[in-house]
Amino acid sequence: MKSFLKYAVFALATLAFVVFPDQVALAVSSVDSLAFLQDVLVSPTAVTVGLVSLANIDATSYQKPNPGGIRKLLIALRKDIVGIWPKESLIVDGEIQTGPTMVTGKKWAQYEFPDGTCSLDDDAGGDPGFQSYKHSLDLMMAGFSKELAAEVRKHLNAGCVVILEHNDGQHVVGGSSDNPIFIKPGFKSGKKGGDKRGYTLKGEQDGFMWGILPLKETAVTALVLLPDAEDEE
Repeated sequence: MKSFLKYAVFALATLAFVVFPDQVALAVSSVDSLAFLQDVLVSPTAVTVGLVSLANIDATSYQKPNPGGIRKLLIALRKDIVGIWPKESLIVDGEIQTGPTMVTGKKWAQYEFPDGTCSLDDDAGGDPGFQSYKHSLDLMMAGFSKELAAEVRKHLNAGCVVILEHNDGQHVVGGSSDNPIFIKPGFKSGKKGGDKRGYTLKGEQDGFMWGILPLKETAVTALVLLPDAEDEE
């Protein structure tokens, strides 16, 4: 584009000199310098490109705790969320600024899980020029009951969005209402008394414009959750 503009301006200037020599001479005499033509033709700043440069960052966690692990999992079916959430326009400085609008009467559920059995990860993959992100959820549910079986069944071909609290208190989002995580559950009874009995829930989705990002705390506090079972008694 810059090369095309250069030749276009040069051609127009040449034509003006040929057709209107007196008028051009008068116009040029009123300009102290032709530096403006230099700016248009060869200046590297003549065309602004919306690129973001790298920045200095300290990622050593020097003298700061950096615990891994998940403390809490909130989950909602994608059809319980109005419109698209989250989306690119809601991300500012690497953080999702606002929470979702829920369908009337719908709230976020909380899944409790054995310690150290839940994770939410991302992975950027693809050939250069075709890269995007994948979100992956891994979760275990201990035990077996009709309530667990009924809850797990709700995920069949449904798709969900999750909000997880890290052990450092940060909340992160996985999936989106237009590109949800599809959970594939599996149950294992175990072969003997010492074996683990329960469900493993795994799900992933690719094609995201962003990886796992934190959710702004004001958005977290505005989330509407289902009441605890103990509170309902």
